[in-house]
Amino acid sequence: MEKKSEIIPCFPLGVFLFPGEDIPLRIFEPRYKQLIEDARTKGITFAIPFVIDQEVQEFGCEVKLKEVVAENSKGRMVITVESVSVVQIISITRQLEGKLYAGSAIRRLPGSDHVQNQDLILLVKDYTDQFDSEFLSCCNHSAITHQDIIKALNLSSDDKYRFICMPDAEQKEGYLAGQLQYLKIIRNQETLLGNDFGLN
Repeated sequence: MEKKSEIIPCFPLGVFLFPGEDIPLRIFEPRYKQLIEDARTKGITFAIPFVIDQEVQEFGCEVKLKEVVAENSKGRMVITVESVSVVQIISITRQLEGKLYAGSAIRRLPGSDHVQNQDLILLVKDYTDQFDSEFLSCCNHSAITHQDIIKALNLSSDDKYRFICMPDAEQKEGYLAGQLQYLKIIRNQETLLGNDFGLN
């Protein structure tokens, strides 16, 4: 059964986060100062629809205010937000009633799938054993999820958005395998360069 949409405040940005990821933001526009004040006093979450070339895309993330890092006398802030879910953006309203900021109708996407491809699991294990024993330190359970690998790879917002738009698990896992293979090549090159320096 399809989940109903829900309208929450929104703050379109060229930022895409998976649950548990956070990012600092500078807040200076009156509408967003009001939004962050509401988040601070009322505990509301808000959507960050992903923006490419000034165009709002189909997906984004829902975030919560994690911390107000700094604030001056004019109300300008540096804050940190943390993603709580990936969302589909159904529509955007320019201004919510009684507020300066916009709103978005969203549907929350289900949690991250577990990795099914055994070749990808072996690739992760090989990379962890060979290069980085802390690669999946963010993973606190036995079954690896797509999200675990994405966090460990530290993908760009554009790459994460490209991933979320892929139609099925097979394509997504192929993409993650390709990213991991590329990272292995880079690490191998770093090792070879390090050995060369050691010989001179």
